[in-house]
Parts: sequence; structure tokens; C-alpha cells
Amino acid sequence: MSSSRPSPSSDSRAKRRKTSSSSKCPPPVDASSSSSSAVVDETELRRRGEEERSVSVEVRRLREQVTDLLGRLDEANARNDAIRNNQTLMGAELQRRLRRREAELEEARRAGEARSAVAMRAMERLVNEGIEREGRETRQSLASDGARLGRLTSSRVGGGGSGMMRSQTTTIETWEDGYAPNAIRTRRNELRTRREGLERRWEDLTRELRGVAPAATAAASDATTSSDGSRLSLSTATSLPIGDAPSGAAMDDLDRMEAMESIRMHLEEVKKKEMDLDGEERALNIEKRAHVRALKLVSNEDSSKFRARRKLHDRYVLMNLLGKGGFSEVWRAFDLHDARHVAVKIHQLESSWSDAKKENYTKHVSREYEIHREVRHPRIVSLYDVFEIDTDSFATVLECCGGTDLDTLLKDRGRLPERDARAILLQILCGMRYLSAPSADGRRQGIIHYDLKPGNILFDEQGNAKMYVRLLKEFDVTDFGLSKIVDTVDDGDSMELTSQGAGTYWYLPPECFLMDQDVRIRCESRVARNEFHLVNPRLRKNKFSSFFLLLQPSLRSNKVDVWSIGVIYYQMIFGRRPFGDGQSQDHILRNQTMLHATEVHFPSKPLITEEGKSFIRDCLTYNQIDRPNIGQLCEHSYLKLATL
Repeated sequence: MSSSRPSPSSDSRAKRRKTSSSSKCPPPVDASSSSSSAVVDETELRRRGEEERSVSVEVRRLREQVTDLLGRLDEANARNDAIRNNQTLMGAELQRRLRRREAELEEARRAGEARSAVAMRAMERLVNEGIEREGRETRQSLASDGARLGRLTSSRVGGGGSGMMRSQTTTIETWEDGYAPNAIRTRRNELRTRREGLERRWEDLTRELRGVAPAATAAASDATTSSDGSRLSLSTATSLPIGDAPSGAAMDDLDRMEAMESIRMHLEEVKKKEMDLDGEERALNIEKRAHVRALKLVSNEDSSKFRARRKLHDRYVLMNLLGKGGFSEVWRAFDLHDARHVAVKIHQLESSWSDAKKENYTKHVSREYEIHREVRHPRIVSLYDVFEIDTDSFATVLECCGGTDLDTLLKDRGRLPERDARAILLQILCGMRYLSAPSADGRRQGIIHYDLKPGNILFDEQGNAKMYVRLLKEFDVTDFGLSKIVDTVDDGDSMELTSQGAGTYWYLPPECFLMDQDVRIRCESRVARNEFHLVNPRLRKNKFSSFFLLLQPSLRSNKVDVWSIGVIYYQMIFGRRPFGDGQSQDHILRNQTMLHATEVHFPSKPLITEEGKSFIRDCLTYNQIDRPNIGQLCEHSYLKLATL
């Protein structure tokens, strides 16, 4: 029974045959339609077959490519693995080399630092040895020159009385000339004696020629006195028996003419010797002034708290004192780091100042240093460094110029030829033009100097002028002022502009002395120091010892510097200041000298070009509004003259 039952597979095949036969039996059509359909089906079948074959070929090609790419990928992965392994090995090796190199560099650095330290110690030792040797030589030279030039002697005056009535003791320094000035005086007296004898003999001969007999006292007048007080005859005084006739014989015309020509010749000789002696005396006076300055510097150096010449800031070895003010000292020093000479200015703060005031002051110093370190010009002294020494002092490190200053030069030479003075003037103006103009990058605004004077015009070793710009403000009686607007020290203290230091009133324009309600006068009271007062200088008696002028905001202009330049140029040419020369600061303030400086007058000698006079007049224009500024002054026609 089971064998006769149809299987599912046979049923399905039967159904497919039935379906196939039914599908292959279309409705009856005509013979032509049947033949065309057969052709179409055959073409379609061929096309499909070709497509299937091409697809198969493409599939095989793609499979081959995939297989190739997979092989390449495996190779690349293998290479990458090898590279990573190599990189790991190389990285480890490089790290080992780097650590070894760093260790070598660190060792070299330590060795270099050790060698540098040894070199610096050796350099410091050599510098100190040079300082000691130079100090000994200086003192030996001063001692030997003292006998030749002279010496300072001190004597105490006062101190008498007792108790509350005891007077104050004052030390007075006097100068005793050495043998060189005394020898010049002796020679001058001898020349004067000889000249006077020759002149008397000339007068006698002149009277004889006119037919006038010599006075009865001619013999007595012919006798003269030598430098040691002994009496000499005329022939002895003149060193020649000029005009002497034989005893009892009268002089004829030839004898008189011979005598007069001889006297004239010897007078010319005496005049030449006196001129030579004047030159020797001028040179000796210059040497004597330098000797006195050196004596005072050595004395101040020996009394300085830095006389041990300790090393400051672990790099600056103090060598010798260059100058001393009321609250500052300037030392020539050697910079061990940069191996160069510098000038270290040590500023002393008032010990009575509070910590807050000292901190405020330090803030000002830091800010001024930020401004000054941007100032770089061949005609301006460079500021290198600022550092604190202790709670009561700090130092600024400046370029060491190596030469003298204009103030000393004028004291030694008196005045300068116009050509030489204009050369210095041009150097000053070049520096002032740079200083007064903003920097190209806009980081620095124009700066007003406010303290131009010969003492602030320094010269380098080649003789080129450099301006010392005093940017650091001290709120006490000091020898320098401010070069920009500053903040107040304490609340309520008016500090619109700069305060000027001692010794600068001759170089300040009239507007600095105007008694206006907006003008602040700072003064130091002997009773209460460091206080600010609004005062009138005409009321000043003994209460105040110093004045510091503060300009009102409307007067903040570099025209103040233009006035100072005019005064300096006038002084270089004529050897004196145009206003207030020979007057003290107190006299200038009391008599309002600068307020009356409305017109400048020029001496008849030395001669100066009209263009030079015009330049000075423009600088010393009384009204600030009409006065040129620095930029306009630099365009003055006088500065463009090719020859003078």
C-alpha cells in the first residue's frame, strides 16, 4: 500500500511539468507570429548568456583583485609590524642616546659654570688688584702733586661758650698753594718788575727827546724793588744797561734811538714771556682744579659706606668714586658678566620714610626703568640695570662714558669757539629730537628732559656728547629731577610735573617761576622734611632751605628743554649764563631774576654770527607760546650753515 502512494517530490515534479506544459501552450496563433517570437526568444537568450559570461569574468577578475589586495594588505601589515618593531627599538635607542647626551650636556654645563665661576673669580681678583694698585697710585700721585700744586687744609671755627650758649663748630677748608704756583708768581713779579723798569726808562728817553730833563728823582725812580725786597738799579732790573751813557757824557740822537729800540725789543720779549706765563698758569689752574676734584673724591670715597668696594648684585665690582651728591654716589664699576666698565649710581632713600612710602618709591623706580630701557640712542646715556641693595638704597647701572662733562670743560676752558660749540649743540639736538619723539613702535611716548644743564652733558672717550637723562624721581632734596609725569607720593600731594634739582635754576624758563595758583612749589622745611607747601618765594626767609618747582599741566612741553638749550649754547660761546650769572639760587628766587629775563644781550666779544644770535634768541623767547619746540628748533636755518 505504501509503495503505491506518490511521493511529495514526484507531485511537485508533476505540477512543474503541468505548469510548464500549460505555459508552453499559448493560445493558438498564426504561423508567422510563432516564428518571429521564436527568433526574439533566441536572441534574448544569447544576450543574457553573454551578460552572464561577462559578469562571471568580471566577478573572477574582482575576486583576483581582492585576493591580490588582501595579499598586499597582509604584506603591508607585516611591513608595518616590522617598522613598528624597528621604531620601538630605535625609540628606545634614541631615548638612551638622548639621556646620555643630556647627561653629557649637563656635565658640560656644570663644567662650564665651574670654569666660568673660576674665570669670574680670577677676573674679580684681577679687578680688585687693579683697584688697589690704582688707588695706591692715585694717592701717591696726589701726595706728590700736593707739594707741587698745593693742598687743602681744614680748620675748625666756633665752638666757644658753654651749655646752651655754646656756638656751633664749623669746619672751613682753605687752599695752600704749592711750589709751582709760587714759582709762577715769582716769575710774574720778576717780569712785571722788569717791564716797569723798561717802561720808566722809555718815559725818561721820551722826555729827553722832547727836550724835557728827567726829574731830579730819576735816579731814585730808576731803582726798583725785586721780588725778595732788595733794591735793584734800572740796569739790573732790565738785565741790560739800556740807554746808559758814559759817565759825564750826554746822549746824542743815535744813542737815544738805540736805547729806545732796545727797550722796545725787550718790552716785546717781556710781553711774550708774560703771555707764555699766562698759558702756563691756565694749564696749572686746570691741573689744580683737577687735583682738588681728585682730593675731594678720594676723601668722599674713604668716608663712603661702600669704601670696601663690595660686589653689588653679584656682578658689579665698585672701583672708584666718580661723584657724590646729597643722596647719591656714582661709582665706576666693572661688570663681571659682560666684562665692561659701567657707572653704578647708588641712591639713598630717606631712613625716616615709612615702608609704604619706600614701596611707592620703588614702584616709581620700576616704572621709570621700563621707560628708560626703551631709550637707545648714540647721544643718550644708556641705562642697563636697576636693582635693590637694601631697604634703604638701590642702584641704577648706566653706560660709563669715560670722558669729562660740559660743566668741567667750560670751567677749564672758559668758553668754546662757535664752531666747536655748534658741533656739541648739534649732538645735543640729535639726542633731544629722538627723546622728544614717540618711538616708531608706539611703545614709548615723547619724553621731556626737564633738567638739561652742562653737568648732564657727558663726553665719551672720543669726545662725543651724550645726554644723561634723569628719569628716576626722588621725593627729597636731591641733585636730580624727573623726566616725565609722575604719580603722587601720598594722597593730596600735587605732582603735576617735574621737580627740579639743585643748581638748575639758571637753565629753567620763566614759566617755571610763575606764581600761579596752579603752580606747586615744593620746599624742604628744616623743621619738617619731605612736606609739601604752597608758598611764595618772596616770603621765604630761613624756614625753607630748598625749592622745587612743579609746572602746571598747561606748561608740559619740550619748550622747557628748548630754553635750556639756548642757555647752554650761550654759555658755551660767551663763558657765562645769559641770566642770573653769578647769582645764587636763593637770589634768583628772591629777586625773580628769570621772570625778568625778557631779552637776551650779547657781549661785544667774542664775535658770533648773526645766525647764531638769531638761534639763541629763538631758544630764549620769553613767551612759551612763541618759543619753538624741539622739532621746530631742529629745522632752524643756523643748523644748516655749511660754514661759520
